[in-house]
Amino acid sequence: QKHAGLTPLAVFDDTRAREWFVALDYGFTHYTVALLGCTDGDGNVFVVDEHAERLWLPQRHAEAIKAMLARHEVRGVRGEGRGRKLEISDLRRFVAGADVFSRQSDGTTIAAQYAKLGINMRCANTERINGWAEILHKLGDADAGIAPRLFIHRRCARLIETLPTLQHDPNRPEDVLKVDADEDGVGGDDTADALRYLVATKPREVLAMKLRGL
Repeated sequence: QKHAGLTPLAVFDDTRAREWFVALDYGFTHYTVALLGCTDGDGNVFVVDEHAERLWLPQRHAEAIKAMLARHEVRGVRGEGRGRKLEISDLRRFVAGADVFSRQSDGTTIAAQYAKLGINMRCANTERINGWAEILHKLGDADAGIAPRLFIHRRCARLIETLPTLQHDPNRPEDVLKVDADEDGVGGDDTADALRYLVATKPREVLAMKLRGL
């Protein structure tokens, strides 16, 4: 079935964005993928840009991710004034898979390496079944009259190429079959995992309560 949300967007007006966020799926032999997303005033999710490369060190990825953000524009607090380039500090969240926070043999983490490069990450919601279900829900169902709420820009070429190839896991039908890229970097589900992190991870809510004295 072709979902409306899988029809690539040709144009997106950055001024529609209310919140910007990035999700990263880490790899070295496999691809490291960073997806840039945003929401509009109606709560629709737009995936507007993609960085996907393999066999790169974090320093090179970090520069490419910052360059990806700089292709987009952010307005003032109330959308007033001239726009400026989107920066890391403008993101509501930057999330990554749990492996980025695992300690390596020297005691460091990939997340710590990125932090030194000005990119602070937190762990994404990596729960698979609910994550895939939320993506399907947001893609909508044109035949049932359910409008999509997830849209993907055509510049996200690897993500658009990957999504139609995903298959159900025969041993766990609600999950997606895990597929790794081959040694030449062909195939794999890295961009799809990054999309799952992007969609399923919610912003942290801060609850402020007024305490009463005894």
